[in-house]
Amino acid sequence: MDNKVVALASDHAGYKLKDELATYLRDKGFDIVDLGPSTDAVSVSYAEMGKELANYVDEAKPAFGIGVCGTGLGISYALNRHKHIRAARVTSVEDAHLAKQHNNANVLVFGGRQVTFDEAKAMVDEYMNTQFEGGRHQARINQLDE
Repeated sequence: MDNKVVALASDHAGYKLKDELATYLRDKGFDIVDLGPSTDAVSVSYAEMGKELANYVDEAKPAFGIGVCGTGLGISYALNRHKHIRAARVTSVEDAHLAKQHNNANVLVFGGRQVTFDEAKAMVDEYMNTQFEGGRHQARINQLDE
């Protein structure tokens, strides 16, 4: 992966996993853009954080983004409302693989209350080690952006 920037955002329920993943990726040599929050002590809206992450990913073009909320559902809804964002809520290594291979997801989404740090690391690693297949999949992605 040539681009070494990863942007992360969460709500309060996803803060811990987001913070752990930021440290993990930083230790792997990535530049981290942490869009917040900086604590889980205050309630933060997944809709607001999803919007911030979507705008950053669309404008700055990091290698990928990571969004985390309690279930992964709310922030994925917020992210996918934005053109050019393909946020994939993943719960398995296979999900992460296919999110990249078939859908060229540019944001991975996790449920902070539903996946462990070790599970999330395995999914991030699989995503990073998978190539987008293109071809018929690119044509489908193009339809999403129409």
